[in-house]
Amino acid sequence: MSEIKRVLIWGGWLRASHACIAFSVPVMLVTGWLIADSPSLSDLALDLHYLGAAVLLSGLIARAVLLIAGRDNERFQALVPANKELSAIVATLRCYISFGRMALPAWYAHNPLWKSLYLLIYLALVMLLATGAAMPDVSIVLGFYVPDVHAFWAQVVLWLTVMHVASSILHDYRNQTADVSAMINGYRVFHVDGDRANVPENSLQQTVSIDSIRKKN
Repeated sequence: MSEIKRVLIWGGWLRASHACIAFSVPVMLVTGWLIADSPSLSDLALDLHYLGAAVLLSGLIARAVLLIAGRDNERFQALVPANKELSAIVATLRCYISFGRMALPAWYAHNPLWKSLYLLIYLALVMLLATGAAMPDVSIVLGFYVPDVHAFWAQVVLWLTVMHVASSILHDYRNQTADVSAMINGYRVFHVDGDRANVPENSLQQTVSIDSIRKKN
């Protein structure tokens, strides 16, 4: 019998951390551009830029704690691709290259392909905060011009953010697992055909039979 399983994947602290990062990144990217290219708005933009940086720092601190003491799928080990996930990584790449025409593989929490990219995003955000904090007092570090380094990592964050949003929408559309709303309410949806092995029983929150849905319609 086919079933739809609604499972709590992301805890409240991780969702709060994600919300802080999701709010602060666009604010910092836009205000950073205004600071550089719109002198008439630079003072206001700078204030908002620092506000975004404070929110971002809060989100990253919370995420760093969860990497050590969070739920199993929120810890650092969950962001390291396993050898057995190689086929899923390749399948995800094929889906992207085909612009969504090929099927996506199934996964429980993190998309295997994006695990390393999430770590790269965190690194890029830390570099943004570090170089941004250094810029008022330091111009050159180890031979690198700090504003140029800051601008480079801002570009990295911009493109990774665009890729992340686009891929999340694609995942939701192709797999119908509620990836987007999961970062609001914490729940993903799994479609299972007579097999409960892919969804841990202790995390199961709600199970609905597809046959029962059809009978009601």
